[in-house]
Amino acid sequence: MFKFEIKNSRGKFRTGVLKTPHGKIETPNLSIVATNGGIKLFNKTDHNRAKLELTISNTFHLFVNKKIPEIKKAGGIHTWSGLKNPIMTDSGGFQVFSLGWGKTHGVGKILDSQKNLFFPQPASSRLARDFACPRHGDSRCAGDQARLLRGFGEEQIFSSNSHAKILEKGVVFSYNGKKYEFTPEKSIKLQKDIGADIIFAFDECTSPLHNHAYNKKAMERTHRWAIRCLAAAQNQKSNIKNQNQALFGIVQGGIYKDLREKSSKFIGSLPFDGFGIGGSFGERQMREVLGWALSGLPEQKPRHLLGIGKLNDIFIAVKQGIDLFDCVIPTREARHARIYVPSGKLDIKKEIFAKDKKMIDRNCDCWVCKNKISRSELRDFFKNDRIKGQKLAMLHNIQFYKNLFAEIRESAGRERMEKLEKKYYTYLKDRD
Repeated sequence: MFKFEIKNSRGKFRTGVLKTPHGKIETPNLSIVATNGGIKLFNKTDHNRAKLELTISNTFHLFVNKKIPEIKKAGGIHTWSGLKNPIMTDSGGFQVFSLGWGKTHGVGKILDSQKNLFFPQPASSRLARDFACPRHGDSRCAGDQARLLRGFGEEQIFSSNSHAKILEKGVVFSYNGKKYEFTPEKSIKLQKDIGADIIFAFDECTSPLHNHAYNKKAMERTHRWAIRCLAAAQNQKSNIKNQNQALFGIVQGGIYKDLREKSSKFIGSLPFDGFGIGGSFGERQMREVLGWALSGLPEQKPRHLLGIGKLNDIFIAVKQGIDLFDCVIPTREARHARIYVPSGKLDIKKEIFAKDKKMIDRNCDCWVCKNKISRSELRDFFKNDRIKGQKLAMLHNIQFYKNLFAEIRESAGRERMEKLEKKYYTYLKDRD
């Protein structure tokens, strides 16, 4: 039921088709985030209007919100959610990172280089403040803490606001006052119960502030967990009849060339159906890190860049050979009244749109633009019926990204990538 076919290629950039039990996915493409099985705020009508091509749901949140027994009883996430499109689920690894090192280091997946944090750097000033001296109970010995971190690679050291502990067996974490445990085997079992078309191996995601020593330990642990995930996927039975899932392994290694290449070679040698590129890196390192991370992966299998969706990053990544992405940007930005058009984002709540009768984008074929809802009308919805305004904005932004990827795929055969980048110049210049 799963087959990936490369249709066109130019250098490292390629277009293809990924066939799944719930339809074909034209690549490159973006998976729209549907955290709890559906897109936030959307009802069945909204989902149908969006004409979704691919979504990704969150195993962690479905688990802690006790939705997985319902999904299992219904016969899988497609029946339970009513979505007809191919669906992915993540493994929960990034959420563990968010509760652990993400909180400790005060960073997300991408480190903003404008905050004057440079690599390699074992500890930032924010990190030093977060760690309490074991002798004095405060941060007066921040220098000693930084030396400790450099010496031990930060393994198993978390600040007081961390809610996760990483062990060889798996991860123990706290969420909403309750303790949970995730292991590679449990992650696979939960994803089997959910029944998505594409699932991911459980991995350890590192922070952009982690040093080489810690990234090496985390990478090796991810490799051991990958083997356990493959065994679990083979040995565990599913309650879903004729279930056929593709399991993707994840390449880690942080910002370090030797680790990324080693992880790529090792994960690429395992019998995964496709591969995810995980971990964190700085804005300026995207191209280099992707080159290393893809170096050992087989050409004939799909590659997914996890959690990335800014336009500049998309253009960099597709030219490196990335096939799939996932990101909250299209819907999250829409909920904050930021509307995407090729010439740049519109803050639709601004006064300048109060009497603007123009369509949002006359070249867009989303449900909103086809029904000729003007910019002023959309602004009024945000003022007087915020939920409706948010849903209309989300429909438009989703279509914006669908159109973008359609243009990217078309550019493979016509060699017009440079022209396409110029069309979206405002986004590339401002980095969203």
